Amino acid sequence: MASVEEDFPRGGTAKKPTESKIVVQRTEVDNLFEVHLNSTFLSYFNVKEGMLMLGCVKEVTDFEVTVSLPCGLQGFLSIKNISDSYTKLLSEQLESDDTEEFCSLPHLFYPGMVLRCVVAKLDVTKGGSLSLKLSVNPKMVNKGLSPNALKTGMVLTGCVESVEDYGYIIDIGVTETKAFLPKTLKVGQYVISYVEEVKNNGRVVRLSIGAQTIAQALAESKQGWTLSNLLPGLLMKATIKKVTKHGLLLDFLSGFSGQVDCLHMEPEQASSYSEGDEMRASVLYVDPTTRLVGMSLRSHLLTPGSRVDLPPVDRIGEVVKGCKMTSLHHMSGAVLELPDKTAAFVHRNNLKEPSVAANENKVLAKLEHTCRIVDFSLIDQIHFATLRSSVIEKPFFRYQDIRAGQVVEGKVSVLLDHGMVVHISDHIKGLVPRTHLSDIVLKNPEKKYMEGMKVKCRVLSVDAENKKLCLTRKKAMVESSLPLFFSYLDARPGRVSHGYIVCIKSFGCIVRFYNNVKGLVSLGELSFEPIVSPEDVFYIGQVLKVKVLQCDPEREKLLLSFKAALEGDSEKPPRPQSECEVGEKVEARVLKKVVTGLEVAILPDETRAVLPTMHLSDHLSNCPLLWENLQVGDNISNLVCFNNNKQNINLTKKPTVRWSLEEGVVAKDFSEITVGMQLIGWIRNIMSYGVFVEFPYGLVGLAPKSAMTDKFITDPTVAFQLGQTVMAKVTNLDEEKRRFLVTLKISEVISPVGDVQTRLINGLQERRAVTKMLSMRDDSDLRRQLFALCVGQKLKLTVDTVDNGATFKSDDLVGATILANKQHITGTNLMGGQKVTAVILHVDIQSTWVHVSILPKLVAKKKSAQSTQTLLS
Repeated sequence: MASVEEDFPRGGTAKKPTESKIVVQRTEVDNLFEVHLNSTFLSYFNVKEGMLMLGCVKEVTDFEVTVSLPCGLQGFLSIKNISDSYTKLLSEQLESDDTEEFCSLPHLFYPGMVLRCVVAKLDVTKGGSLSLKLSVNPKMVNKGLSPNALKTGMVLTGCVESVEDYGYIIDIGVTETKAFLPKTLKVGQYVISYVEEVKNNGRVVRLSIGAQTIAQALAESKQGWTLSNLLPGLLMKATIKKVTKHGLLLDFLSGFSGQVDCLHMEPEQASSYSEGDEMRASVLYVDPTTRLVGMSLRSHLLTPGSRVDLPPVDRIGEVVKGCKMTSLHHMSGAVLELPDKTAAFVHRNNLKEPSVAANENKVLAKLEHTCRIVDFSLIDQIHFATLRSSVIEKPFFRYQDIRAGQVVEGKVSVLLDHGMVVHISDHIKGLVPRTHLSDIVLKNPEKKYMEGMKVKCRVLSVDAENKKLCLTRKKAMVESSLPLFFSYLDARPGRVSHGYIVCIKSFGCIVRFYNNVKGLVSLGELSFEPIVSPEDVFYIGQVLKVKVLQCDPEREKLLLSFKAALEGDSEKPPRPQSECEVGEKVEARVLKKVVTGLEVAILPDETRAVLPTMHLSDHLSNCPLLWENLQVGDNISNLVCFNNNKQNINLTKKPTVRWSLEEGVVAKDFSEITVGMQLIGWIRNIMSYGVFVEFPYGLVGLAPKSAMTDKFITDPTVAFQLGQTVMAKVTNLDEEKRRFLVTLKISEVISPVGDVQTRLINGLQERRAVTKMLSMRDDSDLRRQLFALCVGQKLKLTVDTVDNGATFKSDDLVGATILANKQHITGTNLMGGQKVTAVILHVDIQSTWVHVSILPKLVAKKKSAQSTQTLLS
């Protein structure tokens, strides 16, 4: 084979022929070029800090720009690496509320925008891969330029440094040089400009950003370009020096050599390139250490400032069958032709599984391949794919592949204050919020979870666009077999599902499902037992079964019930109830007793209803006695319905509330409330700033602290109790928010149902009647004896113990607890076994306690027990 003389520099300035010429065979030249070309192709290990590259914006967020780089690489441009002036502006904005002149990254960059950038740093990620940190700071990109090197006709990049009266100063990164541009821009804005004039040895430069001028500008030898200041994106005329199946070797600027790999030749012209052809070419990247210059002949990079086209269809993650391999490039990879005739590149590392030995001949000989598209390189304008079966068979490759409600497995990555990060795959991670780490809130989650631990989660929501994935580890959610609500259309009335509490208010609980579908469980639907303070019963993150009562998908309104869900999980509509209108007088039978009230059946239709304990009487002290006296199967008369929301009927036996409903002294809706109106209600909630008063038909008003009593009090609990019957006067209306204020001051409210003395006597008579019933009902002789006692009656007792008060024994009241507190033994000298005379202060039949006093002034006082009995009879 004939030998030839050939100059083959490693990409820098071409060496002029000397006496010591390189003499090799042409086949060796081809091999040397191919090895050199492919050893750099798609390899992270050849990317070095300080390397200049042409990039194309892929994604833009508020703080970072994702940049597509040559050969399928990807880099990240931080908000801190734009320019010195932009960084200074950011610092000033942190100390000031004025953001008028501030432009965020989405205003400065856009997908498809071509950039000159430099590799600022190579970071190693936790998984061991390299992450390219980029910069477009002109001081780094144009580091090789000096004032003397600036020439008219150059195309430079820079960022707006400051706004002056006569235009804009552009930072082009050249020390001691002021570049001026008469255009309207923003500080920090990235610009491609044409050097129109250079003055004072490069210290003053006038720029232009005319698109047509820049597009036609070509780098020329007379501009004095060197390898140290050669910039990505420069256009020039180049001549093909060598053609191989892997790419081209070019000569340009009368002394430079550059290489074009297979991805940066125009596909339509790939087979027609010949040695000696002249064409326009663009610098793709510059590696100063290896003196390697990468070039591109692709049309989308031959017009500076133009937008690169985004892929028409998002195919990332798609599995494609029936692909044909059109070429295999040694040490770099292969090109596949997809069934739709589009091309995809497979890097050599993705031609096989990592554990399988390389066999390129076997891969090339296979007629058809199945691949998965893993990315699209904007700068290369080609899809990248993999032939690895382990990747192709993965159920989740992108965030778009995951759906809310799916059960997924992953590995614990890190525990944070607000939750736990779980990796579902190499590129997909999700957050398990702290409240979702377990069915109960974990105080020390680090004791349960460790890094690398495999966990099973259920997906709560997916935001594919922002790559956000929310997961739950709550067993009740992960293992639930009930229907899942992904939208309001799924939440049909009657359906039962698992949801978790995200908010607890005085009016009920907010429950969330999947994809942020949420609804309200009102106070009356929380339980069969009346609940006054939901925060005392429920907690944030609690998982419960809920039943849909009403749903309006258009308005995204959802009404739910915990109580109805306990009746069954079927999708049948709620059991119809007989009509029971508010104000209707009814009789009911006790079905079940709970601490907070009675579950009853309205006669004769056996309609379920609730009679809260606090609604057994106007006098709260009588309510526990009445509750104790009533037994399952007892009938209760003189009940009135005070609220019916179609799912829960609430009854009351409060005489004053019953009177207001019978006489129509009520407001049926907020629209009927007027300032000055007097209403009868009861204390629903006590807060530090006032008390909430509930009225029939579910209306609730607030009595501020200043309007609670005539005498100002700091602690509302001193004057009010939950369930206490009150008379209120409306003082203020907020029609927009449908709220109203009331006053409870006695001086401003007129009692419509008798005076205080009459109500007191009624309460005493009620107490006497219920205690009598309680004593007669119980088989205990002790309660009958206690009922026979009356306040003021004297007893002969024996001292039992003396401590902070005293206890006594009585031969007639065996089993009763007889006691006197410290104030009622003051001045006496008691000893165990001593005989004393005491006067009765109070008898509690429920607890069988008798409170007495041995103070001489009370014992000596003559009071007719008969008069008291007469009053109560």
